Amino acid sequence: MKASLVGAAAAVLMSVLTGSFAGAQDSVAQVVSKSQLIVGKQYYISTDMLNVRSSNSTTASNIVGKLNRNDVVEIYDLLNEASPLVQVKIISSSTVSPYLASEFYVSKDYLSDKQITLPTSRYFVIQNIATEKTRIYERCTTSPGCPHKMVMETDTVVGRPEEGDKNDPNAYKTWVGHSRISEWVKFYQDGKGFYPRWYTPGQSLKDIPGPVTDSMSLYMGARKWSVRNDQGKSSIHGAFGWYAAKLTPAGENGGVNYQWIHGTIGWGKDGAKPIEITRMKMINFFSNPGSHGCTRLENQAVAYMRHLLGPGTDIYRVYAREATRDASLSRYRDAQIPLPWDWMLLTNGAAQSNGLTADAATIRAQGISVHSGNLIEKGTYRVDRYPTVAGLNYKKSASSGLSGDRYEIDEKAKNGQTNFRGYFLIDEGRFVDYAHPNYKATGGAVRIGGLPDFTNSVPEILQSARGNIVIPEVVR
Repeated sequence: MKASLVGAAAAVLMSVLTGSFAGAQDSVAQVVSKSQLIVGKQYYISTDMLNVRSSNSTTASNIVGKLNRNDVVEIYDLLNEASPLVQVKIISSSTVSPYLASEFYVSKDYLSDKQITLPTSRYFVIQNIATEKTRIYERCTTSPGCPHKMVMETDTVVGRPEEGDKNDPNAYKTWVGHSRISEWVKFYQDGKGFYPRWYTPGQSLKDIPGPVTDSMSLYMGARKWSVRNDQGKSSIHGAFGWYAAKLTPAGENGGVNYQWIHGTIGWGKDGAKPIEITRMKMINFFSNPGSHGCTRLENQAVAYMRHLLGPGTDIYRVYAREATRDASLSRYRDAQIPLPWDWMLLTNGAAQSNGLTADAATIRAQGISVHSGNLIEKGTYRVDRYPTVAGLNYKKSASSGLSGDRYEIDEKAKNGQTNFRGYFLIDEGRFVDYAHPNYKATGGAVRIGGLPDFTNSVPEILQSARGNIVIPEVVR
């Protein structure tokens, strides 16, 4: 679901990173006084989502964009000592054009004279928009080109293609490209309050709609989550689910169009049923619960991601045909049995940035008291760690999530031609001859945003030599 832009992310994102590799250095910028800054000198931005303003004022009305970590600016004017801002020229940025305004102003507190080097997360994520699959990989660093190890696979709902806005029929499709998690929000609500939180601090649990699987049908179960919001408009309760991962760069100008990763309606006991609901025509008739571009997972899955992935984790979104390197998947023989993960969803940390994880072991280790007043639900999630390739099957409808071509980019391809380019090796977490499908050739169905290293090329960490690969047969 496309989210409203709210606030700047935390200045030091990596303090809660899970499992950084030894030897990685985190260069932390020191806040300096204006007297230490030099007019005409270039500085690196030391945080993500730093407000860029068109005037010397900290009001919300003059924000014209967001700079990201390691963007480069040059100080033009220090202004007076009382102002927390300095006037700058934008030298390089993936999110803000230097021609967007005649003047730019930023906070003096996020300027560094050295580039910020962050630790490398132990994990990264690849979301295949074509097959609606999210996979987490543990990085392999033993040698160049070594295969990464998949540690989680789950179904995903991507931005719905059935409708757009009045100006753009592709407005709600998910963009591809490279971004990073800037923060997690527990029980997120959009800035305008159109979609009520799954849980609001102080709220009675009786006010939350019941599990969708407790009803006579999924249709009736989903209807319970259709509500009137505070504006009196038809909405969906808890549309962002338990956790939402905000991604950076965020905006449509060089960003990922505010398309985040989040949970969905329903309770943990519902499992993947709320994901299946989004594919039901009857449900979509009264209120389409599909995404506005964000990628949506069942709540247990997104809670596991929140436990495993810290801010700074790389998110790669692709539109690719899937294949494997090893037909027998020999590296995954021990992963055929799902990994049990015990979780407890507490009210603690609700509506907070990087709010408390649902990992039961972490909660116990921190000595957090669990009682009837703060326990919402608990259970065990079975983590799928065995790669299952999703081939192209045009006998399945695109909306089923089983066709391998969600946006039907080959619907009008002639003479057996295809708009897919290269292959995604799901057992290695790498790509062979891959490039994002062409925007014009797909009629605007596939759009690219995010960090520049994955717009017209593939990052080295994702590249693989062709060699022998196993490609599923196309079913027509």
